[in-house]
Amino acid sequence: MPEFIPPEPNPLILSAVKAIMPLVLNGEKLDVRPSEHCLALIRSQKDIPAVIAVNHIDRCDPAVTATLSLKCKEDYYYLAARELFDENHGVRGWLMKNAGVYSVIRGQPEDTESRDKTIALIAEGKQKLVMFPEGDVTGRDDLVMPLKRDGIRNMFEAQKLCLEMDPNREVHIIPTAIYYEVADNALQPLKKCLAELELYLGLITWNGSLEARIQRVLDSMIRQLEEHYGAPSNDSKSPNGRITTLCRYIVTSVANVTGSQSLEQPSMHTFLYSVRGKLQRLRSSMIDSEGRFDDYLRAETLEKLEVCSKDLDRVQHLLILATTLHQKPASLDVLWRVIDRMEQIILGKVSSKGDRIAWIDAAPPISLLRRSRDYDAQPANAIERTERRLRSSMQQVLEQLKNKSEVRHKPALTAA
Repeated sequence: MPEFIPPEPNPLILSAVKAIMPLVLNGEKLDVRPSEHCLALIRSQKDIPAVIAVNHIDRCDPAVTATLSLKCKEDYYYLAARELFDENHGVRGWLMKNAGVYSVIRGQPEDTESRDKTIALIAEGKQKLVMFPEGDVTGRDDLVMPLKRDGIRNMFEAQKLCLEMDPNREVHIIPTAIYYEVADNALQPLKKCLAELELYLGLITWNGSLEARIQRVLDSMIRQLEEHYGAPSNDSKSPNGRITTLCRYIVTSVANVTGSQSLEQPSMHTFLYSVRGKLQRLRSSMIDSEGRFDDYLRAETLEKLEVCSKDLDRVQHLLILATTLHQKPASLDVLWRVIDRMEQIILGKVSSKGDRIAWIDAAPPISLLRRSRDYDAQPANAIERTERRLRSSMQQVLEQLKNKSEVRHKPALTAA
């Protein structure tokens, strides 16, 4: 597949995706419940260039936002990581692009095709664009992480395009939050899942507390991964510290294979995205030739790149796990996400683990029209101020959802 995958909404495919979405949610035992206020607010932004900015807690967020579009009776565009389009031998990518999803290769150098398409789609205003401005799954339901500045810059650039067409045409950002509430019936499935992880890691069955068992599985998983990759091990470090060291070691190894450009003191996520971007571009540039030996070498290279891709997928899961572990106290909701992520890393699959509800709400839209002059004069300052305003609004909505959930639902972890 090419480097950039544009959105090509197909009414037939969209109808099929809408039809199977309830089955997907049922398989996840997930009930999506946007508030009436949220639905009314989003619907009110009709014929207005608008971005629905959503926090990114969970792997089910895309399905939740797709369900939101169904409940609003609107079709949206979605921005997704380029590597997702290659899953299931490209079948997933074909479905995604026909459902209005387009790709972005994250990291450095910037994906200019994706940037230009984002700006054009927002300015066009034909459909709302769903964006996860945190950039990746955070695993955190207590905190909205810093938002990607390039995403906010693209919104300002779309506002500039709108003003060229109409001096009164404004871009709106709708601060939106999802909060997942885990039902008490998740306890037994979580224990069963832990037992499977313990067995897979070669651990003796133990009837300790849920948190103690998670810690034991976590320690064993990290140790075995360190041994597998030949990474330095330091038992005195916290699990998060060991995970970060391991991830940097793996990404550095892949960077050496792909010949990725070196960055000065990059953050772990920037490093990962940039190396993954280089890998994606290498795979996209591989072409068939007429020589049999060249074909053999090409197949050999693709095999190496596939191994590298799996290593980077593992790193991404590990980094999400690390951010999830930062959240304290370890509520049932947090423990669910920790076990779910360890399932993906250790077993390469996930299972349903009790019922969950995805609550959704939104805050009043933020207009970029009045901020466009600031952006023209001092782009960096305007982006920073808008980032703080947007993140604060998303955080406020998230806290409101979380507080309401705690009133309704207080899981008895002491029973675990």
